[in-house]
Amino acid sequence: MADSATHLQSAQKVVVETRDVSAEHAEDLLIARYHPGIAKSGYQWPPTGVTVQDFRNQEGIVARVDGVVAGRAILEGVFYPLAELVNLEVHPPYRGQGVGSAIVRHAIHAAARAGFLAIHAQTFKNEVAAHRMYARQGFLPATRGEMLRIWRFLNLPVLAQFQHDHPMALFESKPGADVREHILRWYEPGGEDELAVTLTGGSCQFDSGGIGPAVSGLRLRSGAVHLAATLDGNAAAPVGKTFPVHMALTNEGSSELTGGFRIGLNPGFRVASDHPGGERFSLDCGATLERTLSIEIERSFPSDVLRICSYWSVPVTVEFLLGDHTFWLATQVPILSGKE
Repeated sequence: MADSATHLQSAQKVVVETRDVSAEHAEDLLIARYHPGIAKSGYQWPPTGVTVQDFRNQEGIVARVDGVVAGRAILEGVFYPLAELVNLEVHPPYRGQGVGSAIVRHAIHAAARAGFLAIHAQTFKNEVAAHRMYARQGFLPATRGEMLRIWRFLNLPVLAQFQHDHPMALFESKPGADVREHILRWYEPGGEDELAVTLTGGSCQFDSGGIGPAVSGLRLRSGAVHLAATLDGNAAAPVGKTFPVHMALTNEGSSELTGGFRIGLNPGFRVASDHPGGERFSLDCGATLERTLSIEIERSFPSDVLRICSYWSVPVTVEFLLGDHTFWLATQVPILSGKE
């Protein structure tokens, strides 16, 4: 009981605040000697004066205990819809006192308020204490490789509805058919209903090839609704050029499927093909809706922004509007121009 009381008393003293990571002297928040990955890579905070017009920037998150910096992280929310929590570090004397959890909760709420649909992070495979902390905050294990990538969906109506309809649903995380594919699956014990989300990408920056993680597919079986959707568009393109995005939605159920879809593009991108970027549809049983859209990276796209990002790629999102079963997919487009 004494240990528990001490933990609660310490946790109540944690104050979390935001800090502009590009501000002068922001590096005083970096406790590099206690973070092996950062110490080896020679990581530096972004230089003062980085300008990201019309983009969500990075947000420094700092936790203080009795006024002393006890931990920090960066919430990278440059490109919709995926936010990433990076470089989470808690000073050793303050570990086990709720500091890391407070930082993660702040990041989740900040990303959700900003309209992001998911947040992900990477952690060392053997950091069991960190795994427990992230699990308590609702993160799910996904791609495992050099490290472990973990996800939390902030806004995925189809998942909320499936869990509501199947309160005893079980969860599993397993490798997919391809080497960089991973499946998050919720399923009804002893039944056929399931929701499976396909993630693609590396387990961390170092084995990703510079391309960020993506949500490339979804399959749903719930009552009379059976559907499958995919999104593919990770062809590399330079600024000023176009690239194709291919989407497909198949009605595998026993009744007509009606709804719509819309394309979500970050600033500096536009639909270059003769398409409004969204449409309503009605799919008969067994029918498939397929579209290949041409997307242009405009010359106004500030490729310098990629220098403050974890990956040299930008998500393109397709949201499928299907009432309670609404969901979204997000592919990644590698940007060729401006990389040094």
